[in-house]
Amino acid sequence: MRVADLRELRQLSKAELYQRATEQKITDRSKMSREQLVDALDSAGRRRKKSAA
Repeated sequence: MRVADLRELRQLSKAELYQRATEQKITDRSKMSREQLVDALDSAGRRRKKSAA
């Protein structure tokens, strides 16, 4: 994920992060803190970009 994307994630509320995590099918998202959701979404974004390349 680009730095700008990570910055954008950090500006979202926990509810918005949770919604994005749901869309990305991130497991155990209900147990995650806000920062953990940011990290999980950042990792998922990087994996998605690698598989698309």
